[in-house]
Amino acid sequence: MTVYYFHFQSGRRLILDPEGVELQSAADALEVAAKLAAGLLDDREVACDWARSAFRVEDQHQRRVFHLPMTAVRARDNRSRAFLN
Repeated sequence: MTVYYFHFQSGRRLILDPEGVELQSAADALEVAAKLAAGLLDDREVACDWARSAFRVEDQHQRRVFHLPMTAVRARDNRSRAFLN
């Protein structure tokens, strides 16, 4: 098991995840990051420049695992909604 940290970056602002989550794989971490991103996109009270925002996911050794742009999540969400309609 690996501890993954889900840091949120919007422009120059970086919000660090101090606790992390223990998961089986990077694929599981991607699923968690996508759910976190979708939750932020659905929250009408969050004011953010989504085009300049992303989740930076690192492991317990502070190695970058992946970078998930909010625009990628928004595009995936829009495709899913179009498919359901």
